[in-house]
Amino acid sequence: MSVRSKLKDQLAVIDVGSNSVRMVVYPTTALAAPPVFNEKAMCGLGRGQAPGGALGAEAMQRTIDTIARFAYLAQAMDVGVIDAAATAAVRDAANRDEFLARVREETGIDVRILSGLEEARLSARGVLAANPGARGLVGDLGGGSLELVHLDPEQDGGVGQRTSLPLGTLRLFAGSERDGARLDRQIDDSLGQVDWLAQVRNGDLYIVGGAWRSLGRLEMARTRYPLRVLHGYTMPAARVASMCQLFAGLSLESLNRIERAPKDRLDTLALAARVLGRLLHRSRARRVIFSAHGLREGILYGHLSPAQQAVDPLVASCRLTALASARDPGNGLGHGHGDGSRLTDWLAPLFPDEGTDERRLRLAAGLLSDVGWRIHPDERPDHAMADVLRAPLIGLDHTQRIKLALAIRFRYTHRGGSRWVDRYTRLIEEDDRIWSRRIGQTLRLAHTLSGGVIELLGQYRLSLNEDGITLHCQTGARQFVGEAARKRLAAMARSFELPSHIVVDLSCVAKPGT
Repeated sequence: MSVRSKLKDQLAVIDVGSNSVRMVVYPTTALAAPPVFNEKAMCGLGRGQAPGGALGAEAMQRTIDTIARFAYLAQAMDVGVIDAAATAAVRDAANRDEFLARVREETGIDVRILSGLEEARLSARGVLAANPGARGLVGDLGGGSLELVHLDPEQDGGVGQRTSLPLGTLRLFAGSERDGARLDRQIDDSLGQVDWLAQVRNGDLYIVGGAWRSLGRLEMARTRYPLRVLHGYTMPAARVASMCQLFAGLSLESLNRIERAPKDRLDTLALAARVLGRLLHRSRARRVIFSAHGLREGILYGHLSPAQQAVDPLVASCRLTALASARDPGNGLGHGHGDGSRLTDWLAPLFPDEGTDERRLRLAAGLLSDVGWRIHPDERPDHAMADVLRAPLIGLDHTQRIKLALAIRFRYTHRGGSRWVDRYTRLIEEDDRIWSRRIGQTLRLAHTLSGGVIELLGQYRLSLNEDGITLHCQTGARQFVGEAARKRLAAMARSFELPSHIVVDLSCVAKPGT
């Protein structure tokens, strides 16, 4: 199968890299959908390859065997399209035509070669698809090359100037210069050729690539960072520079003694840290943001329709998470009214001054507000919070993830945290914690009033002024505000430091469609 095959329900992307070969199968052509298959093999196709030299026979055979396995599995999964792409090791190889011909003959897969600039564009496109509105610099470090891209909202699609440099970890490892100072000069010389790098100084640096992801996970383990979801992990550049200095100076033996260090990347971790450290020095980035989305997601993005490309990835991933646990897919949170706007609109009077980002996060909270219904009531608050912390959500950073998870916890309780909860809430500001409590308590009231049948909220509306928070009821609906709802209204109002009131309001008439 090739990229031109008839599209079915699943798409497979095979990334033939200089170090690893990976296949990811996506269940639909929707970027927010978690993969149904994701497997990597460390084939080392570019290991020991001299610039412009030939691919090694053993590495080629390992790669072909891996692609053959992937093709076999894709056929069994009834995948409609296999889009296979090769990067630096293959595009620079003297025997690339021989290699591609063997892959086609032995596996039936046509592998296209990405130029350095196209690889950079696709990596940036993947970052942008999972991080809407991202600005700054993308760095994608592979075994054979380093791609740099300026994320520029003034450019079409947000992808600005880009370049590909021969600074891959395997390429540096194969070089004769292993002295640290000489390596730094070699890296600086390459980075110095990027004349547009000065335009993105003092911004955000989004980093992609297996070796850099490994460094991020090691830093999480070293500092006992409570979240284990790497995507969206953000650190000040100064702290990352210190981390790079630490790991760049470690010997192979020292790295091998680190329990969580990936054994298949030990020989290149120090080099990856050195490249990142020099890039930070040159770019003067203020923050480093780890992105789990890059080249493969950029390839996937190219298969989406314009409508699919325009979907907010946070809203889409929250909707998919909610549908997986929905008690009624036809209610206001499911397929029947899948945008979640009913709850979002009902809560809106209590948040008159919120910005676009907070409204977006409030919509996400509404979509996820029933994820804990199957869990024992005693366990719901923490279990629901843990589900959101670990869910395959994109389009948000760690601060937003924790705010969202804490809001869902407060959807199930008015009580404060515990030692487990405090591990996460200490990572956000007090204003964020207040926001989470208010959102969660308002969602709790909404579900109590409606019994989860969101259409019934049309009988009620909320208002906010200096006198307090008022629940307005349609004539006849006042009698259905039970004891639990009255208590939760009062608890919700306390989160705003206001009193609560309940009134019958003749103007409280359900809008059409609610």
